[in-house]
Amino acid sequence: MKIFFRIKKIALWFGVAFFIVSFGTIVFMSFAQRQLIVDVNKKSLQISASEKSAQVNIFLEFQKENLRIISSMNVFKEAVLHPDDPAKIEIAKDRIDELKSVLPGISLLTNEGIVLNGEIDLSEIVVNGQSYFALKEKKIIVKYYYCECRKKDFYVIAGPIYDSIEKDKVIGIIAFDIELEKISALMKENLDSGENEEVYLIDENGLLLSGSKYIGKDNKGGILIQEVKSDGAKNCLEHIKKYSKGESVEEHTEDILQYTNYMGDEVFGAHAYVPEIMGCVVAEESADEILKFSMLYYIKNIFNK
Repeated sequence: MKIFFRIKKIALWFGVAFFIVSFGTIVFMSFAQRQLIVDVNKKSLQISASEKSAQVNIFLEFQKENLRIISSMNVFKEAVLHPDDPAKIEIAKDRIDELKSVLPGISLLTNEGIVLNGEIDLSEIVVNGQSYFALKEKKIIVKYYYCECRKKDFYVIAGPIYDSIEKDKVIGIIAFDIELEKISALMKENLDSGENEEVYLIDENGLLLSGSKYIGKDNKGGILIQEVKSDGAKNCLEHIKKYSKGESVEEHTEDILQYTNYMGDEVFGAHAYVPEIMGCVVAEESADEILKFSMLYYIKNIFNK
């Protein structure tokens, strides 16, 4: 009889141990699967940020190439060489009219900043703390500004016009602008983001350069007004300064963080760089949504087994 109770007791302990091990295994596997789903979502965010940053960089490089092309046109070289010749200025204006369907808002300026045609006053554009015209070496720049006369935000693409004979001699400046709305459209293009995901562009100071959920909420402004203050934005801007190598960024390990975003929501966020403007593309998704989806997935997965 004692042997029977001893066997029964041992069997009971084995049963309890088996239950504990089985339960522990299920819990461990659930957490492992949960982490897997979170990692998949994180990877998706990084892909979104990287794809959009590549698109922005390509878009801005394409605009710079457009500027190189128009700066090489003889009609513009003749106009800046002879700013007091009405005939040459008129010919340059006619060419600008021909191009406006492709490149609206072309401005032609002398080296001194006198506008021969257009609306862009480059004296207002600051590069590294000084006026564009104060730069010893003129170069193609991409800067954003608010045009008071048109009540809109723009990128200005500006660069030198070189002499046809003395190739290194700058004889004038040509510029054109692009509405920032084009960048907002680029952020949304081919993006399957729902209500809980957002991709946006910020500059080196954390200012929004594209449309966002913030704009229009409680009648607040956004582009060039709202500064994004979050661990995600801070991390990206610190890294771009640390790893920037000219127009590229040195490869390094990226962390996808969980933090409170500029709207006060808890999110997972990934970022990618836009060296052209020393800015960042940030992709974020609601942390609650990712974790809720993950938990539902685990529960269903357990019962399906």
